[in-house]
This record gives sequence, C-alpha cells and structure tokens, in this order.
Amino acid sequence: MSLSINTNNAAMAALQSLNQTTAALNQTQNRVSTGKDVNSASDNPAVYAISQSMNSQIAALSGVQSGLQLSGQVLNTASTQASNISMALSSLSQSIITAESNGFNANTMQQQINNTLSQIDSYANSATMQGINLLSGATGNGVKYTSISTAQDVNGTLYTQSGFNATSAGLGLAGLNINQQGASIDLGKDQFVNADSGTTAAASNLQIKNTAATASTGTAQNPAISYNFVMDNHGGTGSSTGLSSNATIGAQLASAIGITTAANLTVGTDGTISDTDTSVTLSKQSTDSSGNTTYAFSNGTSITASKDASGNTTFTASTAFDANGNATAQTVVVDVNTKSASALPSTATTGSKISAQTQAQTDLLTTAMSNAGFQVTADANNTLTISGNNIDGTSNLPSFGKTLNDSSGAAVTTDVTGSAASGSQIALATVQAAITKMGSISVSLGSSTNQVSQIQTSVSSLSNALTTGVGALTDADLAAESAKLTSLQTKQQLAIQSLSIANSQSSTLLSLFRG
Repeated sequence: MSLSINTNNAAMAALQSLNQTTAALNQTQNRVSTGKDVNSASDNPAVYAISQSMNSQIAALSGVQSGLQLSGQVLNTASTQASNISMALSSLSQSIITAESNGFNANTMQQQINNTLSQIDSYANSATMQGINLLSGATGNGVKYTSISTAQDVNGTLYTQSGFNATSAGLGLAGLNINQQGASIDLGKDQFVNADSGTTAAASNLQIKNTAATASTGTAQNPAISYNFVMDNHGGTGSSTGLSSNATIGAQLASAIGITTAANLTVGTDGTISDTDTSVTLSKQSTDSSGNTTYAFSNGTSITASKDASGNTTFTASTAFDANGNATAQTVVVDVNTKSASALPSTATTGSKISAQTQAQTDLLTTAMSNAGFQVTADANNTLTISGNNIDGTSNLPSFGKTLNDSSGAAVTTDVTGSAASGSQIALATVQAAITKMGSISVSLGSSTNQVSQIQTSVSSLSNALTTGVGALTDADLAAESAKLTSLQTKQQLAIQSLSIANSQSSTLLSLFRG
C-alpha cells in the first residue's frame, strides 16, 4: 500500500464513519427527546401520513366529546327540574284529594293551586344551561334554543333531542281551579267504521279545542291548539291509497296551513306528505334522529309527522308564530289505528251496552288521547269524560263526527256535541293528566341521558383506540433507544480517535525526510 500526501484514504474512511455515526446519534437523540420514532414525513412518509390521518380523527372526536358533554349537562339540568315539577304535581294532587275528603276553603285551596303553578313555571323556565332549555317550550328571556343537536360521530351524524313545554300551561293546567272545567261526549254504541266508498271518503273524527284556540289568544307557552283524533280501522295512515282516514287527515292539514283545495295536500301510503298546490308549496323536508319529519311550506307554516307512544302517526301543523319564532297556534291530527278491534264481535252481548268491537275501538281512542296529554274515562254507555290540556269545556265543546256508509255506500256523518263537566274531580283528573304527561317527559329525558352517555363511552373508547394505534405506529422504544444511544456515543468517540490517527499520517511521512 503506497503512502500519499495528496490522498489520505484512512482519514476519508474515518470521516465517513464519523459522519454516519453522528447522523445515527442525532436521530437517536431526536427519538429520545421527542419520544417519537416517526416525527416527520422524512422519518417514514407512509407511516407519517397514516398517523396524521388518525390524529385528525382524534381531534375531531375531541370536538364530538365536547358537544356530547354539553348535551349531557343540558339533559341533566332538564331532568333535575323535571323531577322537581313531578314532585310539585304529586303534592298538588294529594292536596286536592285531601281537600275532597276533609272539606276545604275555596280561597285557601285556590291560593295553594296558584302557588304550585307558579312553582312549576319557575322550575321549567329556570332549566336553562348555555341558553338551552328543554322544558320552557319557548325561546326568549335568556333561552336561545329549546332543543339540542350535537354530532355523535366524526361523519357529522346528528343526535337531536327535542324540547318540551313543561310549564303549567304546557302541562294543561292553565287557569286550574277547584271547579275546573272539562267536558263529556257520547260516542254512541255503533262501531267507528270508515266510509271508503261513495263519492266522498270520510272517517270518524273527534275534535277538541283548548281555551286559547277558542279565544284566539295563543302564546309561545300556551299555544292555541285544535286536536283531531281520526279513527282508522285500516291499520294506520298509509296502509293503502284513497282511504277515508288519509282523506280526512289530508283535508284537515290542508285547511290548517291555508291550502284551499284539500285534494292538493295528500298523505301518502307511507304516511309522508306531498303538496301539489300552486299557492302554498312545500319548500323543505327534513328528518331528525328521532325519525320525526318536518315539512316546511312557502307561507311559513310547517307540519311535523311523528309517532306517539302507541305508534299512531301524529301530525302537528304550526300555523302562527311570535317574534321569536315560537309556534302560537297549532293543529294536531292523530291517526288512531283501530284495526286490531276489527275482528272482535260487532254485536253487544247480553248484559253489555256496547259491543266488544266498539269497546276496543274506544279503548284505542282514549289511549291515543292520553298519549296526547288528556285524561279520559269512559263509562258503560261509551260516554267519555275529558280533562287536561287546557280543554275548553264551556263555549267550544268537543265534537264527534261519526261517519258510516249508508245503503248506497256514501259517507254519512252524524255530528255529536259534548257537554260541560266541572268540579273537584275534573280538577284532580286535570292534574293526573299533567302527571302522566310529565312522566312521559321524564322518561324521554332519562332515555336521552342514557343514550348520550352511551355515545360518550363509545366515542371515548374509539378515541383511546386511535391514540393507542398512533402510538404503536410512531412512538419510539425508549429502552432500545437508550441502549443504542450509549453504543453510538462510544462509536462516535472511536471514530473521532480513528480520524485523529488518520490525520497524523502526514506527520509520519515528514519523518521519512529528516536527516
């Protein structure tokens, strides 16, 4: 091997080794300081891209968790106040029962009723968190929203909880007094058979108005409401086309929202609504996470289709609003499915005043009315006593249009008007209706609280799994890096020593020329 003063191969080899060792040492030190094996795209482009995508998903889930936490707190606040309202109602019911048994001073009793109603309003109106109140039934006075809607996953799928009106008026207790007004109505002994043939299809219909509807004084927390219970012995809205129940419901909804030609608004085979009117047109349709579908129309009205506790389709047409956008006038149309009663005997047996079929149909009707917030009882003659929901038991009594087919197949409707009923028993029944309604609200809030909690747990688990996955892809093994660091530091020292020796080669060559 020749020695050259121009080319020091040993020094170049030692320098290359030192550079490689230093680069490896820097990389190891970076892993130790950051804890990351892959900290930038230059470390591992493929793994870095995957980890960035996963980190983005984790960040999105963090936002989802924040929204769910707020929703959970809103629901907890509403549930707490709902419990307080339920306790106030139970206390009021007990007071009325005690007063009936032991006698009472009317003024003292009325003062207690008024105090309880004020307390209920206070509970409902104070159930506000971050401007959201699920019990007030209206926006305004610090309430910006009466429902919650939050993402439940990174795809933006929304979880929605609609609000309720748990004020005294919303629970049907407006103007409650010890001589509370209610109503009774004789449904008759015949079956409620829909008239589907003939020139006009029609179905039996029970209409009830509240006091605000009669007086046209609806407000956000006490809207004017007209209730219509349409008897449907074909199995519910949408069981086939052209049914009398569909025609009756369509006509009622069309009239409510201002469509003059009833046939222009139809209820389809699946319960959906279509509109062919040229003046009042359908402008928007949306369905929330609970399956409720809202149809918005060009004149500002809307119809929401939902299901009650028995599965009956309920259409709520909102037709007037206040400055805050709260509905102040509504028409509620309930399609009462009575098909299950059709197979029962239609002739009354000995000792019975009505047939088993009529009895079953009435039971299904009263259940639907209870689902809507009324307290209803039926006697042996098929006469209903109705209370709750701020029913008008004086100037605008309930009416029942009983429709049958005549001998030619045409629809024949007999109109029956109810009569007034009043007294402490009606007052007690009105409170019981409010208790039932409040119970349904509490159940809904409790169910939603559990559902949000489950979603939170699921989102948290997914976030943890993704975080673990990112760690597995990008985190450094610090034990291994520590051992490598010691080794590389030793190699670096040896490389420096080797380079020093190689650099001394020129001095060795000079010694050859000394005398």
